[in-house]
Amino acid sequence: MRQIVIFTALCWLLAGSAMAEDAAPAVFDIDQVLVLGPLPVSGDHLADSAKADEVRRALIMQVGRQNLPGAGQEQSVFGQTLQWRAVATAEAADLGGLTLWVVHLESARFVDGSLKVAGLKNPRVWSGGERLEMEQDEIRLALPAGSRTVWLLHEGADEQDEPSLQWRGRSEHDTVTAHVRPERRVSARLLTNAETVTGLGLSPDGRHLALSFSARNDEADLDLERMEIRDLETDRIVRQWTGSPPRALAWSPDSRLLAVQEGDHLWLHEVDTGRARLLLANHERVGSWRWHPGGGSIVFAWTEPYQPDNEKRRRIRSLEDRWATFRDNSQLFEVDVDSGLIRPLTARSDSVSLQDIHPDGDRLLASERLIDYTDPPHSLFRLFELELDSLKEREIGRYRLFNGALFRDDGYWLLAGPGLAQGDGDTTGDDLTANEYDTQLYALSADGEAARSVSRDFDPAFGAMHRLPGGDLLLSATRGEQTILVRFDNSRMRFAELETGLEVVEQFVASEARRPVVVVRGTDADSPQRVHRVDPARGRPEVLIDTRRSEYADVVFGEVRPWTFSNADGDEIEGRYYLPPDFDADQRYPLIVYYYGGTTPVNRQFTGRYPFHLWAAKGYVVYVLQPRGTIGYGQEFSALHVNAWGKYTADDIIEGSEQFIEAHPFIDGERVGNIGASYGGFMTMHLATLTDLYAASISHAGISALTSYWGQGWWGYGYSGIASRGSFPWNNQDLYVGQSPVYAADRITTPLLLVTGDSDTNVPPGESHNMFTALKLLGREVELVEFPGQDHWIIDREQRYVWWDTMLAWFDKWLKDEPEWWYHLYPETAPAQ
Repeated sequence: MRQIVIFTALCWLLAGSAMAEDAAPAVFDIDQVLVLGPLPVSGDHLADSAKADEVRRALIMQVGRQNLPGAGQEQSVFGQTLQWRAVATAEAADLGGLTLWVVHLESARFVDGSLKVAGLKNPRVWSGGERLEMEQDEIRLALPAGSRTVWLLHEGADEQDEPSLQWRGRSEHDTVTAHVRPERRVSARLLTNAETVTGLGLSPDGRHLALSFSARNDEADLDLERMEIRDLETDRIVRQWTGSPPRALAWSPDSRLLAVQEGDHLWLHEVDTGRARLLLANHERVGSWRWHPGGGSIVFAWTEPYQPDNEKRRRIRSLEDRWATFRDNSQLFEVDVDSGLIRPLTARSDSVSLQDIHPDGDRLLASERLIDYTDPPHSLFRLFELELDSLKEREIGRYRLFNGALFRDDGYWLLAGPGLAQGDGDTTGDDLTANEYDTQLYALSADGEAARSVSRDFDPAFGAMHRLPGGDLLLSATRGEQTILVRFDNSRMRFAELETGLEVVEQFVASEARRPVVVVRGTDADSPQRVHRVDPARGRPEVLIDTRRSEYADVVFGEVRPWTFSNADGDEIEGRYYLPPDFDADQRYPLIVYYYGGTTPVNRQFTGRYPFHLWAAKGYVVYVLQPRGTIGYGQEFSALHVNAWGKYTADDIIEGSEQFIEAHPFIDGERVGNIGASYGGFMTMHLATLTDLYAASISHAGISALTSYWGQGWWGYGYSGIASRGSFPWNNQDLYVGQSPVYAADRITTPLLLVTGDSDTNVPPGESHNMFTALKLLGREVELVEFPGQDHWIIDREQRYVWWDTMLAWFDKWLKDEPEWWYHLYPETAPAQ
């Protein structure tokens, strides 16, 4: 039997609170609140107003959007300067008039109870982005471990009862503490609602930077989208406006016009005058556009949606035809900026993608996908040039592996896998098969027949590519856990990393000057999004925007520490771990192990679909590792992904978990959970057939049977064309059966949570259903939770919160011996009383 260890976390206790440190009762009085008031608003007029609720909500919307207030902080209201004060609750109502209170509740575990409000006139309470309904002076609150801010707006004492706030837990375990300090642990809503920069556009002269921002205000039930143009020479915002989030933005070559696509409209904004002109209006499905180097036109892709002629049946013409938009046809067009006249550039039966426009402006570089399954990875791309004057095409070549192309002086730059048939990028030798996701940079000859790898000895794998005026390239690259920015010197044929000041570069833009200015946005594992200006020559990044100050100034985070181990074969396996904000090395903590294994690393971004800081804020240590088969560590390392399906990956995850537990005495080795998604979800199932190391497991969108994923997932055959290169169900049953977890389901004893979107087209829900059926028939501990209408990822905001809660509640149940949150979410699973 697993030993039960009581998990303890630091409770931020307010001095003077009725709660004792050693034995917190389930009922206690909140003795102190932070107060702003009285506010210069007539209570009588407010009560008589039909807009009273809207007036109250407007105030909460404003204060809730800012960083938390602290005692002594000033607030200007209708010309008066008010000050936030920490006041005893019984005295706080003596101020009279409309008054705002705030208090922060902290819980070390999921708690269920109520907040009793007494002695106040017309109290209204908000928390978690919504107004809370009050019944008989009580507000029901179910609080996961963490911080919860409560805002209370009232009109003074009601002269019947003494003003008070009281927490009432439903059981002895439902205890909280209260404080008024401006600090909190990170929450799910803060991670999704904090303002972030979603797009960058740098003028060719390097002077003006366009930025798009996105945020969410739950109190207002409003998505906040805005744009600004910033003068980088004066650090002034020269223009700012709100509206729909832009799909794309780009500057004209002369830096005078900023083109912004909002929905189906393309606007041109004059930076000098501030005037805006509509160039394209209600042109549905316009995208992938860029300015012609001459500045007089914009080239864009325009998609015509497929219209079925018979909805009673549908013949599937190809494997790709299963894709929802495959029959849509996208072609290239050009719009004249002065007249607005549009002309078609291509008119083919297959969709065309724009790759580049030659700096001279006389021709385009474009590609189209062809149906051809002859060789792995069962795809084929045709690369061609298009003369803009005559619209004549010249085919350059056809390539199995293709991730992008640009013009170069005497040919083309090509991004493709190491096994490109025309190239020499494979360095793995005869004993290994190269991982084609390990993208290389090739110099492709003008005739398209020979491709020379310029990155054979460069371990990072490339992503985005941009050509600088002098012929050099800027490329984003995956290097281990980081996404870096490198400059390729075309004359010296060598790479140099740029110092961006970021661990994960999300986007980069560059000016067109001989000495270019580069602007990047991105994050670190322990720091949220920033925007930096980079001088490639000097290498010193300058901070332009720091959301740690604007969005997370009052949030207390735990440390993120590196941890690398040597596996049994002598390979270095990189990783890191996250500590709770109140970490105490003398305590013992439950551990969550996270991995992917599907060949790309789990990078050091601040947050994402799997929010490690949120898990740490709930009292867990989180260990993330990069097993063998991952790109960004060199071709020999990444090649171990091919035809393995977990063979090396499982060894590294198990060994890494065991070594991590042994190396860190603060980890309770009996309370370790593991979680992965997609290929990582497959790994969770596979690991459950190999070890009982983990006390609880979670698989999101995991693969249980390689054959059904290969045949039914929209991209299953293509992914398998790389991950299982040359192997098929008819020629390698040892792989397709032997590595499929469902065929070893009888060996699973670990409680397993299966999570999936019921509309997942990548890894169909049937993969989770396979395992659910097997474990149910075997009588094992298993749960299956589906999210209606969601695909491979849970994108809907409110469903995402439930998704995150579900996963943490599962771990709370099995790793903390605290099933109450799970039973609250899924009451039908609670044992009968």
